[in-house]
Amino acid sequence: MDVMCRKYSCKYNDKAKCDRKNLSVGKKADCVDLDVDKDKVVEDVSRDMFMHEPDIAPFHHCKTMNIMCDSAECIFNREGECFSNGIFVGSEIKCAPCNSFVPR
Repeated sequence: MDVMCRKYSCKYNDKAKCDRKNLSVGKKADCVDLDVDKDKVVEDVSRDMFMHEPDIAPFHHCKTMNIMCDSAECIFNREGECFSNGIFVGSEIKCAPCNSFVPR
């Protein structure tokens, strides 16, 4: 399981990878464990984002990460646990939606 995350201000975000051991997705398909660190320095790539690739951590298959999901409408939810090969968490102003959500 690989968890990509674009919520760079979260204290568990390490170069677009989630560094948590357990992750919870809520009923509205958003990251419940989002913990924004206001002191975290977030690189601004908006000026030259088409000039070079952003610094992203390499793929790491985390066999020990548990992703619990309350969104019963998602096709990857089996008895409250996510069985996707990997998930992508987006970045919105007040939340971090699970963009891998696929309705049944």
